[in-house]
Amino acid sequence: MRIIYFLIVTTLVSTQSFSQDTWDLERCINHAIEHSIDIQQADLSIADADVVQKINEQQRLPSLSASAGGQTSFGRSIDAATNEFTTKNTFNNSFGLNGGVTLYNGGRLKNNIKQSEIDRQVTLADKKSMIATVTLNVVTAYFEVLFAKDNYRNVEIQLKSINDQIDQMRKLVSAGSRAQFELYDLEAQLASSEQQVTLAQNRIDLSLLNLKGFINIDPDTEMELALPPTEQSIYTDLDNINLSDVYSRVAGSRPELEALDMRIKSGEVGVDIAKSLFRPSISAGVNLGSNFSNRFVRPTGFSDAINESPVLINGEPATLGIRQAFATGEEVTPYFTQLDQLLSYGVGVQVNIPIFNNYNAKGNTARSKINVENLKLNKQKYIIDLRNILGQYLTDAKAAKRNLEASDKVLAARQIAYDNAEKRFNLGAINSFDYISIQDQLNTARTDQIIAKYDYMLKMKVLDFYQGYPVTLK
Repeated sequence: MRIIYFLIVTTLVSTQSFSQDTWDLERCINHAIEHSIDIQQADLSIADADVVQKINEQQRLPSLSASAGGQTSFGRSIDAATNEFTTKNTFNNSFGLNGGVTLYNGGRLKNNIKQSEIDRQVTLADKKSMIATVTLNVVTAYFEVLFAKDNYRNVEIQLKSINDQIDQMRKLVSAGSRAQFELYDLEAQLASSEQQVTLAQNRIDLSLLNLKGFINIDPDTEMELALPPTEQSIYTDLDNINLSDVYSRVAGSRPELEALDMRIKSGEVGVDIAKSLFRPSISAGVNLGSNFSNRFVRPTGFSDAINESPVLINGEPATLGIRQAFATGEEVTPYFTQLDQLLSYGVGVQVNIPIFNNYNAKGNTARSKINVENLKLNKQKYIIDLRNILGQYLTDAKAAKRNLEASDKVLAARQIAYDNAEKRFNLGAINSFDYISIQDQLNTARTDQIIAKYDYMLKMKVLDFYQGYPVTLK
């Protein structure tokens, strides 16, 4: 009867899975990675690192800027075009073009580019680490749902079995072959089983809600999980592996270690950047400019006149006349003519030699070295923590395997004891109290076996995952 009911339940579950959207473990992981906010933020960090790297690379190129301005002056002032004092209202318009390039700054430009390239590698490794975290969370949540569903099927079978027993007991009580109190015992067991079904369903709902949160889908989305095959792909042979073997595989695949190594390299480049403050810097610049003024005039016509001046010739007074040309009118020099006539340009080189900079160079260098040492300690701490975690995972996996093997034996023994008790109960050889007690032991053994099975599967998946093996139910 139980086997027939189990087949019916399995058929119904399979039929329902066709009507709902089926999610296997790979699909859940891929969807979580694609829609994870943390991973999207990691992508933004990579994009930001790309921008920083481009900024640092562009610092090698010359800079160029243009300027323009206008000014009106009242009262006594210096005309920017004629460079003379004037008391008339003037309007000046100026234009400039300035360019500069850093020729040498102690290797800071080169090291800034090098550091930004390393920092970009850090963001890529951080993204890998985030993907690993998301994957591990989904795997754990997925197996929690599988366990909850398997546990629910188990308690449903138990409920069906008790209902069948109550129907049989009522017939026996009516026939007078069994006492009424034995029916009451079974009905009490039925109430307890109905409660277990409710609790099992609630656990399914909560575990599904948790999984939907990890893969970032609407909580109201209907989803059916693909069941794992009987034979699981386990890549790690627990009987022929030790902690050193596990760590040697993990050390070459963990993105956290890659990120820590990159951060140390970035910190070492930071020391070289800080040391550049001790070295001189050389830069070159060019400039081009011109002006316009409404007081910059030119004559519009000329006339000749004799300019007489008294002089002495051989002690005798005389008048000296000199013919000169005088402007008869004037006009403001045309705009573009002024810009052409007042055009100026120049080239220069500047050398800055640090002599005393208030301990900035020494202080920044010292802090950069301290930062490198701290990063190295962070790596050592991570390695120690990783070894401890792997040691715990390996120990737990071996214990889970032994526990599963033991629970299989217990379940087999409890099933034999129950089958025998059921026959004796139907023959009236034992009372309902003893029968229910043996049935409870079987139910406990089934639950323990389910827990042990999924505990072992999950621990092995996690152990395989850390070693870089594919995470799949196939």
